[in-house]
Amino acid sequence: MKDALTRAGDFTLRLAFFAVAPLFIVFASALFPVTGALVMIGLALAVFLFGEAVRGLAERRPIVAKLLKGQLAFEAYYRTHKPRPFLYYVFYPLLFPYWLSVKKARDEFLLFKGYTLLSLALVVGGAVWQYFTAWRPELGLREFFFVLVAQLVVETLLVLMLVMPIVTTVVHFHAEGARWRLAAVLAIGLISSGIAIARIERRRDPVVSFSTRERVGMRTAKNPKASRDAEAAALKAAWTVLAQENDDVESDGKVGGEALDAAHAALTAFYKKDETQAFDLWLSRSKKRTVLVIYFEARRGRAPIFLAMDRKGREVTDPKQLPKGALVAMKHAADGVIR
Repeated sequence: MKDALTRAGDFTLRLAFFAVAPLFIVFASALFPVTGALVMIGLALAVFLFGEAVRGLAERRPIVAKLLKGQLAFEAYYRTHKPRPFLYYVFYPLLFPYWLSVKKARDEFLLFKGYTLLSLALVVGGAVWQYFTAWRPELGLREFFFVLVAQLVVETLLVLMLVMPIVTTVVHFHAEGARWRLAAVLAIGLISSGIAIARIERRRDPVVSFSTRERVGMRTAKNPKASRDAEAAALKAAWTVLAQENDDVESDGKVGGEALDAAHAALTAFYKKDETQAFDLWLSRSKKRTVLVIYFEARRGRAPIFLAMDRKGREVTDPKQLPKGALVAMKHAADGVIR
């Protein structure tokens, strides 16, 4: 009876985790470049589930054995080692440095966060490409290194806190032959992922990555005049479109459509193309004045980047000159979903 209750409690905990974790994974994937890590771990799990067939193929085809070296090591480890209790993986980050100092635990950690020569080459090559295409010439190695380290830390935490409990649960139920329990947690995980994806798709604005948002703030600070000129050009371009197309303005003042496209195109005179997607347009109408605001909501603790302009081209740079509550209203409009 006690064993049955323990198993039921364990299964309930896993169900609850599978209902919540995919939400965070999907949202994190939209902000940070963690897709590669998820794909590699997903491939390792697939090799585990079809272990006998893959091992046979690797024995006949040496090239397969080389390409799937890490995934085959994953399969071999869990073929001979049962996963630890579920709560061990839930609280895994808190157990540092245990899983680096004990060989068995270290071996398991390296299955998830170890780097092969190929994966390391991809990480380094991708970083170099990103630096020269997205950061230069305004931003240097110092700024890039900070963001790169932050991304690697987030990726590692995501794998340790969320992915490991999911993967080891699949391994656990598969090894036990508990097919209906495995099917149940996977179904809950798929539903949770679908909800998160639908939520992202319904956003009025595209999700802009952490790296891109950081670049916007850094690039603006590096050259305030060039950034202000680009923002002014964007407002003029948007006003030109709005003079002919009022349907681009929504009920809460948010501006989209062709006017926003024109503003983003003008911003590319200074900002990178992906950085322009972080900017919103907002129209404020009052008896005294109508202004169009181009706006970037910086992360918490930093002032937003904005410039306002009326129909006559007169600029407003002081937030006190904007309508009361304008910055808060713009933030809410940008964070909203499509209705």
